[in-house]
Amino acid sequence: MSKIGLCLSGGGARGAFQVGVMKALTELGIAPKITAYSGTSIGSVNASFFATKSIDEIISIWESISPESMKRTESYFRNLIRDHPKVTETGLFDISDLEQIIQNHLVPPLIKEKEIYVTLSEGGAVGEGFFGLLKASYNHYIKKDAKAVYIPLHKQSEEDMIRFILASCSIPIVFPGVSIGSVNYFDGGLYDNVPVKPLVDAGCNLIIVVHLHRIHFFDHKKFPHIIFHEIRHQGGLGGILNFDPERAKHTIQLGYQDTLDYCAKTPIVE
Repeated sequence: MSKIGLCLSGGGARGAFQVGVMKALTELGIAPKITAYSGTSIGSVNASFFATKSIDEIISIWESISPESMKRTESYFRNLIRDHPKVTETGLFDISDLEQIIQNHLVPPLIKEKEIYVTLSEGGAVGEGFFGLLKASYNHYIKKDAKAVYIPLHKQSEEDMIRFILASCSIPIVFPGVSIGSVNYFDGGLYDNVPVKPLVDAGCNLIIVVHLHRIHFFDHKKFPHIIFHEIRHQGGLGGILNFDPERAKHTIQLGYQDTLDYCAKTPIVE
C-alpha cells in the first residue's frame, strides 16, 4: 500500500498555483489519501493550510491577500547602502503581514494531528549578517556540510510553528532572517527548494511534487524506489512578490487545469 506525500516547492506569489493543484486533487479524491506534507518557503505555508483547511478556505485566503502586504521597510535605502553587511537581518521588505496571515489561519491542534515538514536554511550566527550567510552557503555547497534543516512542524509548540514557517519564507535580503537560538534561518529554498527528503525519510513511496519553476531541482536517481508525480506549468507564473488577487485567481486556475490534464494522462492513484 502506498504512503502518499505532497511536496510543495518555494516560489512566493506563485504558490497560488499549488492551491489550484490541491483543488483538483480534492475533486479527484486524491487529497484525502495524502498522509504527509513537506514545503519550502510559500510551500510551507500552503502545506500547513492544505493539511488542516478546506480548499474553499484556502482559496479565500489567497484571493484576499493585498498587494500592499509586501511593504518596503522605512529604512530601505539605509539598510541597502549604509548597513549592507547586516541587510540580511533587517530585510528590505516587512514580513509582518505574512506573519499575521499565518497567525490568523494556522490551527495548531490540527497541525499536531498531521505529518508536516518545513524546510529552513541555516544562515550563520545571529549578528554575523550577510557574511554569516555567505559562510553558511560556502559550507553547504563547497564543503558539502548540509545546511538545509527539515522541521517536523507537528512536533512543535504553537509559537515555534509560526517562527519556523516564517523562517522558511524569509528570502535573504528581501525579508529579515528569523533568529532561533543563536542561529539565523532563512528561506528553505536556498539549499533545498524541492524538499522530498523528509517525505522519503518518513516512509512515503509515492510523492506528488508541485513545482513553481520550470527547472528541475532534484535528481530522481537518488530515490530509485520512489514513484514521483511532478506537476508544473510550462509557462511563466509571474513574479514571486506579485501578490495581486486577480493574479492569484488566474494562477489558481492554471494549477487546477494543469493537474486535471496531468491526471487524465497519468493517473496518480488507481
